[in-house]
Amino acid sequence: MDQVEQKRIETARLILRPYTYDDLKDVFGYASDPEVTKYLLWDAHKTLEDSQNFLNWIKSMTCAEQGKVFFVYAIWSKENKKVIGSIDFKNTNKFGGQMDYAIGKAYWGKGYVSEAATALKVWAFGNFPEIVRLQAYCQPENIGSQRVMKKVGMEYEGLRKKSFVVKNKPVDLVHYALIRDTELS
Repeated sequence: MDQVEQKRIETARLILRPYTYDDLKDVFGYASDPEVTKYLLWDAHKTLEDSQNFLNWIKSMTCAEQGKVFFVYAIWSKENKKVIGSIDFKNTNKFGGQMDYAIGKAYWGKGYVSEAATALKVWAFGNFPEIVRLQAYCQPENIGSQRVMKKVGMEYEGLRKKSFVVKNKPVDLVHYALIRDTELS
């Protein structure tokens, strides 16, 4: 299979790039906040070792094989010169992609995630012509995440009750997606 390179993606205020082990303290800075991880699959990091394990997990899960791509990007702020969050892209199947994201509380409501998600959307559709669907989902209470999905151009597709398990608890999820208007042969 063909390999896809995880290239840097640059926006006006951000650089999306692969994580390095030099990002450890920045990761701990945002990932140790229980407000940031409230709706995520993982608990707030309690130690630098937790953040190290997160970086190890990213390294072990990264896949560049066409059709099975899984990239986690560090969201690096040009202004603050540090990693302020993460955004990932994964192939859900040959024709679909999904994005997930988290950002430090100090950066909520400032458009950083929308900027990163828009750049990732452009990258995904530009590098994967076979993808016709880009999706994301969150818990209904996560209004900020829903705003990001709408700003990226995704449309609300519905509520799936108790369809996912987060921190050992069944939760509802709202689903959003963007469909590329194209015919595949």
